[in-house]
Amino acid sequence: MAKNPKPTKALVPVATAVQYRPLAGTDTMPVEVYRVPDRHPSGEGPWKAEPDKLTWIDPDTGLPCIMRRGNDGALCGYVGVGPDHPLAGVGREALPQDPPIVVHGGIDYASACEEYEPQHISVCHVRVTRAVNPPFDSSTMVALAKLPDDLWWFGFSCDKPYDLVPRDRHHIRPLGLENGRVYRDERYVVRETTNLAAQLHAVAEGLPMPELKGERPAVGLASFEPGARR
Repeated sequence: MAKNPKPTKALVPVATAVQYRPLAGTDTMPVEVYRVPDRHPSGEGPWKAEPDKLTWIDPDTGLPCIMRRGNDGALCGYVGVGPDHPLAGVGREALPQDPPIVVHGGIDYASACEEYEPQHISVCHVRVTRAVNPPFDSSTMVALAKLPDDLWWFGFSCDKPYDLVPRDRHHIRPLGLENGRVYRDERYVVRETTNLAAQLHAVAEGLPMPELKGERPAVGLASFEPGARR
């Protein structure tokens, strides 16, 4: 059974500072919203009003999802599957390639819950915060109650050669600007995480891979390879 992650006094729920709102580009309300000063990029940029961690239940698949900011300021996306999923416990190098699971830069994370990490930075269970009237609907509450104790998480990172990484932005050579580096924002990461959830659901149900929303990045001098590994 999964252990409760360590509480922390360092986390700052965004809900106390800004309006609790749907995930960018969707009608889905998050379950948790965190602002993490140690990870939030400094200075002006598209990240200024973004949270540093969001959790939600994907309404189409019922799978738990996380958007989390890394130490370098780049956003990452994760989807959890239960122990009955065909890919539960499978490492990223052993994932199927015919067809591959297509997500930004390829899956570079496959791991069990980080159950001993503080909740504001962990990749672990999506948990209801202490809100008297949660801003999400009853179907989300039901989905949360049904989550198994043991989850296996798959994820991707927006820190590839064609991505603008906030904490590296002052060290990019002039050629980097020509290389078309783009900051992958909340809207982009939520969309890619949703695409990942849809594909993992298809694998579980034995269905054809779904048509993906949006486009993968135009990469300038670097070519995009769906199955690429870091």
